Amino acid sequence: MEVTEKIDLTQFEALLKSELALLVYFYQEKCGVCTGLFPKVRDMVRSEFPEMELLVLEAHQNRELAAQLRMMSVPGILVYFEGKEFFRTNGLVAMIELNTKISRYYNLMFD
Repeated sequence: MEVTEKIDLTQFEALLKSELALLVYFYQEKCGVCTGLFPKVRDMVRSEFPEMELLVLEAHQNRELAAQLRMMSVPGILVYFEGKEFFRTNGLVAMIELNTKISRYYNLMFD
């Protein structure tokens, strides 16, 4: 699921309850790191973690939700399992680190 419209905290919490695994990607159009990192994150989720839902949110458009989630810089990645925050990062992140962090818990849930 890639969302381009604004969502509020109630909608976000409903999504957390409905998905076992969720990766939230906050970005801004003018952010070079955001646009460069996103295809790698998207491809990793699709190939390595097919049961994980991907939620993509433009940070400025969703600034209220970003503030409620304490996501104050972009790119921002939040990973949830069973509705609980498992991992977060802001800025450039090594794909191997992100993959390793996610795969530990993901493999327990889905293998």
